[in-house]
Amino acid sequence: MMHRRSLLTGMLTVAGTSLIGRAHASTLEGVRQQGFMRIATTGANAPYSFLDADGTLTGFDLEWSRLICKGLGVEPRFSYLSWSGILPGLMAGQYDAVMSAVRVTPERKASFVFSEPYCTDSAAVIVRADNNTIHEVEDLHGLTIGVASGSILEDVAHNQAKPGTLRSYPGLPDIIMDVMSGRLDAGIVGCGGAQYAIRQQQVPLKLVGREIDPHPLAMILPSGSETLAAAVSEQIRARRADGQAKSLSDHWFGA
Repeated sequence: MMHRRSLLTGMLTVAGTSLIGRAHASTLEGVRQQGFMRIATTGANAPYSFLDADGTLTGFDLEWSRLICKGLGVEPRFSYLSWSGILPGLMAGQYDAVMSAVRVTPERKASFVFSEPYCTDSAAVIVRADNNTIHEVEDLHGLTIGVASGSILEDVAHNQAKPGTLRSYPGLPDIIMDVMSGRLDAGIVGCGGAQYAIRQQQVPLKLVGREIDPHPLAMILPSGSETLAAAVSEQIRARRADGQAKSLSDHWFGA
């Protein structure tokens, strides 16, 4: 488990990176030789990755990462930073992998390597509990809505919601606060994270309408890291077979 001060290092070191150039490959042999796997996440997307009341990084993705690393015989070393810096940092070789509810898309596959998916998620519309006018994503046309900056959900918002004003936020907690306060009419968010917030934190919000654009989630690694990705995928399959994957899902999302 990690505390806020040590984790801030990752935020500072990524600030000057860019997506120019080819990703630095992380190999299975290299990770085993160094004895640890450097894993980046946002720390701002409960229940996947977030800071608990003590400032400790925790969540579904963190526990999955620990299971994977245990199977590989290495230690996980986590850093958290805003999403906008994660993929540039991965390309710059600052991390061996990213585990942060990353959606598998053709565009990302062109630049990175993915493990086998460990779960799926979809987009959802979140509104105040007392809102009776928004029922589907199409009802957001012309309204003020929020999404996570740099996420796939920005495309969902532009293509399906067609908002009057689209505001970008570091993560789900900020969107929740502005929907509750009325500064946003709604948010387009990850379904799993929103359900967790409503259930566990008892925020006065609700999800409306259908699930949108379901996608598999996977660990993302630099281009050239096929051997490491294959080993990670093997661990994911093994954890499904021995029941540990189901235990994690039941714990974080409900049986």
